[in-house]
Amino acid sequence: MNIHEHQAKRLLRSCGIRVPEGGVARTPDAAREVAIGLKGDTWMVKAQIHAGGRGNGTFADGSSGIRRADSPDIVAGMADSMLGERLVTDQTGPDGLKVKAVYVECFQLVDREFGLGLVVDERSRSIALLLSGQGGVEFESTASRSDTVHRLAVHPVHGPDNGQIEALLSRVDLDGNDRRGLHEVMTRLAEMFRSRDATLMEINPIGLAGGRWVALDAKMVFDRNALFRQPEILAMEQEDRAHEASKEASMDGFNYREMAGDVACISVGAGLSMATLDAIRHCGGEPANFLDLPPDSRVNRFLSALELVLSNRNARSLMINVFGGGIMRCDTVSDAITLIQNSKGIDLPMAVRLAGTNARLANRRLKEAMPHVFLADNMSDAARHAVSAAQRGEKPRQITGSPSIMSRLLAALRPR
Repeated sequence: MNIHEHQAKRLLRSCGIRVPEGGVARTPDAAREVAIGLKGDTWMVKAQIHAGGRGNGTFADGSSGIRRADSPDIVAGMADSMLGERLVTDQTGPDGLKVKAVYVECFQLVDREFGLGLVVDERSRSIALLLSGQGGVEFESTASRSDTVHRLAVHPVHGPDNGQIEALLSRVDLDGNDRRGLHEVMTRLAEMFRSRDATLMEINPIGLAGGRWVALDAKMVFDRNALFRQPEILAMEQEDRAHEASKEASMDGFNYREMAGDVACISVGAGLSMATLDAIRHCGGEPANFLDLPPDSRVNRFLSALELVLSNRNARSLMINVFGGGIMRCDTVSDAITLIQNSKGIDLPMAVRLAGTNARLANRRLKEAMPHVFLADNMSDAARHAVSAAQRGEKPRQITGSPSIMSRLLAALRPR
């Protein structure tokens, strides 16, 4: 299980390893407020994704995933350009990962930088303790260069002893208090690695500033099978769950995955959902997501699905493709759509294809409440209209309206 940098630094601080002061933000305004609340006049703005290489990673506009700012307004501007966009690094693949939070921290001027890490080495059945005299370099890409990254196999349960740590420290240019300070950091990190059931812990770079060692960046991965005895780590995953769309979807009982296109879509059943993606591509478009609702969905679940796809800033149109049968009824879909429209409004052009149980009733309700919605007779017509609308439309505005209205609607509709 991966955690974000801001969570990893929280753990480092708890075990006595220094980190720069910082705070997480999920909106540009929140990023500005974090910067104002921190001491100093220079800040780092860091995209938070579950992948390394963010400093060398790029967004679509060519900008980096880690940037330096010298005013709170610039911090907010950088956060605005990162949030909702996809960051591509060596560890994400070409599609990148969507940034849903940024970490704003005080800029730390350091005299020297090193790299430090521990990782489970399955080949040698040991823990590999890694130390680099050059901070910020990727361990994965430089591990073969013995002059850059120094490696030591340590006991998988007991970890490194003082002699092993000293042997590794002797390979880098350090002495006196600086060496003793890094020895202490390595001891604490190794103990946390063991006690937290980690599979990887990396502080890269760790900087030396005025005789003190400071973790400038951190990456951690934990054994998911051991989370039952790691309630604090499990709580971090649940913390992310409140903000990450795919995990929110799983909690609401449907499957969701964002994609790189601009045609948002909702379908019922995995087979029809995949056919919907194929239809969008066949018509020359690209889907913005995969969303599969189970056939027993009620209005509250469809509301959650609608809110989720409408929150995608890249979406330029919406295709809803539902075949009602058995428990699933088409008027459930129409009721959810009109509730969203009446409470918040829907800025996306929509193509809706409803067939099966109560389809005529649902289409009549939609036609009366939302005459501008395109009601398709079949999946092909719906896909063509949605793709055409996306291609000629501009990037939609964010949905407006009071969130409390939708919260009250959802609360009233949830089964008691």
